[in-house]
Amino acid sequence: MRIITLLMLIFTIKAYAGTDIATLQTVPFEGVQHECRQVGGISFGANGRWADCHVTRGRWVATIDFLDIYQAQYCLGNTPESCEQTAQVIFANRAYTPDATVLLTRLDEAGTSYIDPLIVNSDNDSVMSMTSRSAAGVVATEYFVWGTDHWSKMDAQHWQHDLQARLPKGTSVRELSALPDLETMSAAVKLFNTKDLDCCPSGGVAKVTLGLNTAGLDEFHLENRQFIVKNVAIQP
Repeated sequence: MRIITLLMLIFTIKAYAGTDIATLQTVPFEGVQHECRQVGGISFGANGRWADCHVTRGRWVATIDFLDIYQAQYCLGNTPESCEQTAQVIFANRAYTPDATVLLTRLDEAGTSYIDPLIVNSDNDSVMSMTSRSAAGVVATEYFVWGTDHWSKMDAQHWQHDLQARLPKGTSVRELSALPDLETMSAAVKLFNTKDLDCCPSGGVAKVTLGLNTAGLDEFHLENRQFIVKNVAIQP
């Protein structure tokens, strides 16, 4: 399985839980790894939301369909040293042409950190996970499928409803919180017996092999891509 690491981005002025898919805005390619760009809700400078923006991390991260992918993480604030909001941006560029395309944007509260998203090939699709951790320690992960020139968000929870039908009688999934592991295309789900308290599952663990529902779907229906359950093994 080909594995590619990548970073992506989101926007809004306030703390925002989610990733925005850009409308294919273009910016000059030169310096995208080192200089902030005013894209999406990222606003700075004389007439901007913040006085200053500086790049804390920027680099080439992947090549997908002959597009080179670059990521940049920003700190925004009222001084060059401050970081009162954080942001991530993902750019694409083909063969060092003059312009870069903005693919994804993210803007979050101060203290938010980002884990490099992971991209894998599965069932002839490229799928990406993006994870952020808020200042309060809340971890959020989103999943996307790659089209010809853009990402489309996936439903990452529906498969857990399908899992319920495959579980032993008397056990259940109470919280839709298990996350797919793209590297192995699998998930581990804690199971509850009928009398279990919400704090204390005792029904074992369902080791789930996942796939994608690609049947009958094409480039124009990427938003309908979902994870599906291929196999389940119950462990104590």
